[in-house]
Amino acid sequence: MNARPPLSRTIIAALVCTLAAIVATPRQARAQTSTAYTFGVSGGLAVPTGNLSDFTSSGYNIAVALGMHQALTPLSLKVEGSFTELPWNDNVFNDNTKHRIFGIALDGLFNVGTPSANGGLYLTGGAGFYGTNDSDNFGDTNRDWNFGLNGGIGYYLPLSGFSVVFEGKYTHIFSDPTQGYFPITVGVTF
Repeated sequence: MNARPPLSRTIIAALVCTLAAIVATPRQARAQTSTAYTFGVSGGLAVPTGNLSDFTSSGYNIAVALGMHQALTPLSLKVEGSFTELPWNDNVFNDNTKHRIFGIALDGLFNVGTPSANGGLYLTGGAGFYGTNDSDNFGDTNRDWNFGLNGGIGYYLPLSGFSVVFEGKYTHIFSDPTQGYFPITVGVTF
């Protein structure tokens, strides 16, 4: 008698199904775990806090960001370059001198809840280096560079081909004296 017992057929069927699943999985996994890259620009109000508010008043902030998001995860990363300009209180120098902050930071973004077609709330935070100086022109290269941290909250609204982003984020620079400011910005991300 040359008949196989039923257990052998079950094992062979399980091996065939497993092999088929292994062959089919990479194609599906690539489709579901693709990485998206983004480019964004933003601008808005910058409000000085702490020591910085003693000698400057509110100004503006502009930024450019490159981001990366892995599909099916709530976490994404972005590298952001920013420029902030704050006018001196009572024009201490009697000229056009402004307090300027140049920054480069690596930030993480974490989606709060489940993203939907109506957008989503996110938390953001990161670290970077910030160059500060007081100047009336952009040619001045005598900047004091210091480490800084930032953290805040934002909301993104997806539209056709791009998203509108609203963000408020506190930035603290570990300089002497320390400097802090709170940019409130609106931007677009492609």
